[in-house]
Amino acid sequence: MTGSALKGPIGLDPDLLRRAVARLRRYEPQTIAVLVTGSYAKGLETLTSDLDLMAITRRRPRMPSRMWFEQRTGERPLHVSAGAQAAADWKEGASAPAPWAFGCSAREAARYLFATPKALALLGEDPSRTHPPAAPELEDLVEALRKVERAALADDALGVRLYAQVGASLAPRCLFPINPPRVAEDRRDALEAALSLEVAPAHYAEDLATCLGLRAESPAQVAASALRLGEELLALLRERAPGIDVQPEIARYLADGTLERSLRAQGDPTRSPL
Repeated sequence: MTGSALKGPIGLDPDLLRRAVARLRRYEPQTIAVLVTGSYAKGLETLTSDLDLMAITRRRPRMPSRMWFEQRTGERPLHVSAGAQAAADWKEGASAPAPWAFGCSAREAARYLFATPKALALLGEDPSRTHPPAAPELEDLVEALRKVERAALADDALGVRLYAQVGASLAPRCLFPINPPRVAEDRRDALEAALSLEVAPAHYAEDLATCLGLRAESPAQVAASALRLGEELLALLRERAPGIDVQPEIARYLADGTLERSLRAQGDPTRSPL
């Protein structure tokens, strides 16, 4: 295979970087490009950062992921996390929401470390990907919050926390469409975007953080926050964006308040022994 080695990220020994690229190409002989992603692609690396690589292959790779350590003189070994995708799958992946972005639109920064002319023609000069936001899923949100309620009434503290996290992960995607556009750069940035939405219920940021487990609260408080998050969110959407979910029955039940009422159909979990 012929190709060209392109300028790598600042902050890594060039010989180490060449070794890592060569090793990945040996693992995946069909490689037409090697990308660096993560903190090194964005120039935000530190001495403790992992090196995230992606082999772009002509056809399906031998193995989608692998890892190893590169030794460094006087420093801790460098953890290399290497993925592999066919070029078509890498391009197609840009059409799907990023699973780590809480439903926010997301940019996955990438830089070439090695590329053939074919790879440059397929992926362009900048191989980074911008993912669309995730669609609202009100049915799944309400289902998760109802499970919080059932767990609270059954004195299932772990269930309360588990289903509150599920519901909280779905809540931001219902609000991103009615807020100013935002593109997250990584998981931490996506969390910040989710917590700082301009158009949101009064207690949204507090309840979201509690449900995600970012605040030290009792199971009873988690349950109360989860249901308040759901009720206030549904009320806001009913007023501002009743058609935000494309399911026609969901839109009707949102508009007439049925979804909100369904969250209290089994009792008040704030009065549970939890």
